[in-house]
Amino acid sequence: MDLTSIKSGTELYIDGVIFSKGSESNSWNDHRLNWKLQHEIWEHGNQLLSKANPSQQDLAAAVIQFQRAIELRDKLLDQIYQFEKIPGRTSSNKYAIMADLGIIRPTLKIRLRELRNSLIHDPQAIHIPKHECELLSDTAWYYLKVTDRITQQRVDEVLIDYSSKETGRSQLEVTFETISWTNKAKAYVTPNHLLTDPKTGCLIVRVKESEFVHYDGHLKFSGECTGTDPALWSLVQMFFNESV
Repeated sequence: MDLTSIKSGTELYIDGVIFSKGSESNSWNDHRLNWKLQHEIWEHGNQLLSKANPSQQDLAAAVIQFQRAIELRDKLLDQIYQFEKIPGRTSSNKYAIMADLGIIRPTLKIRLRELRNSLIHDPQAIHIPKHECELLSDTAWYYLKVTDRITQQRVDEVLIDYSSKETGRSQLEVTFETISWTNKAKAYVTPNHLLTDPKTGCLIVRVKESEFVHYDGHLKFSGECTGTDPALWSLVQMFFNESV
């Protein structure tokens, strides 16, 4: 490929090795959404639990509030990130996707969800020990705390810098649109990291603008990330690793 005359619309294949040293980010974007509401719901449940002698009705109401807080947090996160639209995902279930991205551990929520469902269908048949309710309160509190940061803000971009003595140095800056998950890239890449054909794990960028830098032989370009699925998934993982 003649790197001095690349046309707009050309697809370039960047060796996936550039992902091997991770990424970093220095720019953040605030969501400006009411993430504190879920804590207020949790607090209402915890006040019921904190009574000197809470009744079974108090404990049941507390459990329902804890589960409601988690459900609303899940809905808010999905509103922000549209998990089922993330490229390269291996699951169609948003909770499994969140688990794959390291955002949640789904086992945290199973007992709370099951108990809430049982209480709604047959509240008289369920006896809830106070100590179990206290554990579920802690579970809900922990879940809200570990997801607070990505509910408040996220990184604007990830910066990837890879170098070795054998291949030289390449830099990549990727910005993310989380609703559509269209990812834009700016790159400064040594020809050693450009492939002639797509391979598993390589990043495909459809070029918008490009410039061959004669003094060091690098290619400078910008465009949209279009593949491959493993590479796009790696970028999304980097995005969430930096955001959490």
